[in-house]
This record gives sequence, C-alpha cells and structure tokens, in this order.
Amino acid sequence: MAEIKARAGGLLLIALGCAIAWFFLLQPLEEAQAGVPEVSYQLKAFLAVPACLVFGLGFLVAGAKLNYRDAAAKKLTVTGWILFAIVAALTAAGYWWFQQQFSALGYSSAV
Repeated sequence: MAEIKARAGGLLLIALGCAIAWFFLLQPLEEAQAGVPEVSYQLKAFLAVPACLVFGLGFLVAGAKLNYRDAAAKKLTVTGWILFAIVAALTAAGYWWFQQQFSALGYSSAV
C-alpha cells in the first residue's frame, strides 16, 4: 500500500509541477509573445517546477524505495543530494532560458 501511495504522490507532484509551470511561467511567456506591455511572473516557480518534476519522477519510478533522506539523522542521503543538484541545475537553466526568451522579445527584467 505504501508503494502505491508513493507512486501516486509522485504522479501528483508531476501534475502540480506542470500546473505551476503553466500558470506562473508559460502564460506570462505567452503574454510576452503577444506583446503585452508589462508581464509579471513568479520567481519561486523556477524552483518549484523542477523540484516537483524531479521528486515526482523519482517517486513515480522508485516508489517508497526512494531513499533521499535519513529521517533519524535529519539529513539528506547521497541520492537526495543528487536529486537536489539536478533541481538546482534545472532551476538555473530554466531561469536562464526564460530570461533569454524575454530578452529576445524586447523585455527587460526588473529582478
């Protein structure tokens, strides 16, 4: 039963990541492509989307066996550090790509 809950949780995380990406990143990008004078987006989404997708995929594939943390010692395992490194790399790459898209459309960042 724990295996099914973990995999369902992974699927839910993936769906949440896709929803956050759509509402807080892709819609503002579509507004920019349409030429709206001022576009705002959420910086938190650049971290939330990769975190949801990476950990969601991890739970979907590995289920309850995804050993990303040591609960007794309250610290990450090697697997957890690798997953967070992937999240960090995807966050940086996504932000860079997003800024490139906005620059190409003639927008400047106020961040």
